[in-house]
Amino acid sequence: MKRVGFFLLILTLLSAAGCTKNEQQKQQGGPQAGQGADSPIAPDFRLQDLAGGTVRLADLKGKVVLLDFWATWCPPCRAAIPGIERLHKTYGQKGLVVLGVSVDEGGWDDVKAVGKQLGISYRILKGDEDVQTKYLIRAIPTVYLVNKEGRITSLFMGAEDERTIEEEVRKLL
Repeated sequence: MKRVGFFLLILTLLSAAGCTKNEQQKQQGGPQAGQGADSPIAPDFRLQDLAGGTVRLADLKGKVVLLDFWATWCPPCRAAIPGIERLHKTYGQKGLVVLGVSVDEGGWDDVKAVGKQLGISYRILKGDEDVQTKYLIRAIPTVYLVNKEGRITSLFMGAEDERTIEEEVRKLL
C-alpha cells in the first residue's frame, strides 16, 4: 500500500516538471543547495549501517560527504550506483565519504543482497522516516553533496550524469 502511495507521489512530482530543482525545493520548504556561507547546514542524523555500526553526519565534519538516497526496487537508483561506486573509489582516499541511505521499508536482506550484487563498497545506511523528512526525499535517487563545513552545496534529484556530480566533488575537495 505504501508503495502505491509512493508511486503516486512520484507521478505528482513528474507532473511538476516545469519547476527547476531549486524551485521544487523552495516550494517544499526543505534543504536546498547553496554556495559558501549561504549554503544551509545539512541536517544531522544518526543511522545504523549494514555492519551494525552507527553513523552520525556531524562526526564527518572536515570531509566532503555524498549522500545517496536510494532503494533496491528503484531501477534508476540501481543504474546510478556504479557511478557512485567509482566516485567512492576515486576520491575516497582524498576526503570523500560516500553514504548510501537505503529507503527500503523491509529488512536488511534485500539491501545486503543488492549491495553485494552491485559491488557496493561504501557504507550503506538504513534510512528512517526522520531522515527522509529532514532531507525532503520525495523522489529517488536523490544525491546531496555536503562540504567540509557541513553545508549542503549540491542537490541532484533523479538520475544525474556521473561527470556532473564528479565536477562538484572535485570542487569541494
